[in-house]
Amino acid sequence: MQKTPSLSPAPSASAASAPSAAPAPPSLWGLGPALGGMALMGSSVAVIGATADMPAFVVQSARYAVAAVAVVALARLFAQKVPLPRGRDVLWVIAGALSGLVGFNLALIVGTAHAEPAVLAAAVACIPMVLSVAGPLTRGERPSARVVAGALVVSAGAVAVTGWGHADVIGVLMALALIALEAGFTLFGAPALPRMGAWGYTAATTVTAALVFGVLSLFVNPAGWAMVADPAVLGAVVYLGAVATALSFVLWFTGVARIGAGAASLAAGAAAPTAALVATALGAPMPSLGAWIGMAVIGAGLAVGFAPLPRRSPRNAAPAATSAPSA
Repeated sequence: MQKTPSLSPAPSASAASAPSAAPAPPSLWGLGPALGGMALMGSSVAVIGATADMPAFVVQSARYAVAAVAVVALARLFAQKVPLPRGRDVLWVIAGALSGLVGFNLALIVGTAHAEPAVLAAAVACIPMVLSVAGPLTRGERPSARVVAGALVVSAGAVAVTGWGHADVIGVLMALALIALEAGFTLFGAPALPRMGAWGYTAATTVTAALVFGVLSLFVNPAGWAMVADPAVLGAVVYLGAVATALSFVLWFTGVARIGAGAASLAAGAAAPTAALVATALGAPMPSLGAWIGMAVIGAGLAVGFAPLPRRSPRNAAPAATSAPSA
């Protein structure tokens, strides 16, 4: 995921000069890692129950500490560099960690007391709509109509998978906060990726989050750390940190670095179907008909955003070529 240089081949001179060449759709080269990252994030439903009775701050601190160690270990295994943040990147790392990791989880903790889980899940499902617009705008570019349309379809399908529920005013506010904070994690990370890469940004943000939640846990429930020694809890924390966080984030930001936050946003819809299917595999009831339809809608949204554009033959190219004087 080391993404300092561009992974896209430079266009040839003839391609660059073709006046009628249609803009290329988002590359599937970046979609794959992004989809994998979101699927791994959705798989956290497999172990989240084991930490339900744990102090939240302890769980999050342990999770992100494990994630930081896992990123470094995986980077060494795959011979990848983990650059330290320097200069302005320090600000992007702090902003990303405080928004998408610390702030997101705090909003989730408050939101669960004021809204049904489906409401919060549906809010997270709307993130593709935000990133598809905000991602290009933060780079001074115009959002792609195809990507935005695909994101709308993907979000609608994801909401169909998660369902909806009831919430009070605070619950609704926390749901909106989840959208903004989760989107902020990606948007703050995008400027740092050219220098830090996915490995560096993931490692730095998880270290920051582990420290913040560790300090909070010492003030709120310091005795809760003894519960981590339970084998079931320890196994869940290791999975959450190493797979659903470290590997998930590296894959996600690999996709963001390759195709941008806007196009990668379409992959965010993979989390909801993965969570539903993993839960079913673990004994939960089969997804409803509406959920299956939602999964199909997510696939349609991906097709809208990533399907190759039809090629159109330039009408003026041939006359221009024939009228050119011969050597």
